[in-house]
Amino acid sequence: MANPLVSICCITYNHGLYIKQCLDGFLTQKTSFDYEILIHDDASTDNTANIIKEYEKIYPNIIKPIYQTENQYSKGVRPINKFNFLRAKGKYIAMCEGDDYWTYSYKLQKQFDFLEQNPEFGGVSTNNRIFYQKENFFEDSVFEEEKITFEDLCSSNKINSQTALFKKDLVQNLDWMQGLKIGDWALHLMVTSQQPYYRLADITTVYRIHSGGVHSLLDEEIKLRRRVEVLLAVNQNFELSAERQTVLNSSIAELFKRLLNFKAPDIRTTRKKYIQFGGTYFNKTMIKSFLNEYL
Repeated sequence: MANPLVSICCITYNHGLYIKQCLDGFLTQKTSFDYEILIHDDASTDNTANIIKEYEKIYPNIIKPIYQTENQYSKGVRPINKFNFLRAKGKYIAMCEGDDYWTYSYKLQKQFDFLEQNPEFGGVSTNNRIFYQKENFFEDSVFEEEKITFEDLCSSNKINSQTALFKKDLVQNLDWMQGLKIGDWALHLMVTSQQPYYRLADITTVYRIHSGGVHSLLDEEIKLRRRVEVLLAVNQNFELSAERQTVLNSSIAELFKRLLNFKAPDIRTTRKKYIQFGGTYFNKTMIKSFLNEYL
């Protein structure tokens, strides 16, 4: 396939129980354009790679895998950036991890049409369904259609990544994301720092929460620290207007205060640790304020 207009980027690791459902969701897309499926298997130790190879044989012009022999994520490499985005040929990029899946056959077509008709937007997302694997329970995450700006995303990630389609040209030079554990939020902040997203009302995907998930089952304190790390990286690497900088500063301060409130056997040591963690960002006046309030 010489000129796909959409590159579907999928990363997978030990998703043997789920990868067929994921790939089938890609392949059942009904589009007026060509698309490619770029899948990166990060040295799975189960049957994930074998399943992908079966699909590759049937769809050699669409499915373009990379099979690692050593796990890259454990080395601090972000596979979706290094091994998928850099080889994407499409004008637009869609993402979905190997344990999630798409349920709406016109997902890509509807999103593609929206971006073609509304060039002032950098990406388009949709509503989402959550599947709690252990409980065998589905829950719809339904929000009204709306414009999503950089300022909106500073407070929290309002975009489910497996629902998104965005312009490839807006996600160049991603080295600044290296080491971040919440890469999708960082990516959406990068897009919206240039052009906003729009969320459609359709439910098009399923996000699976299960015991093998990388992020969803983490301790809340770890999640919060990772969120702070994302916003600190944005602050250090983005050129923002004064208004946006103010919004970002406020979001970082709020998250940091929440970190300081986590209880521990030695609360003084814990809070000093997080004040040191934030010292590269907060000025001396802010640090002094936190010291007076919390210690």
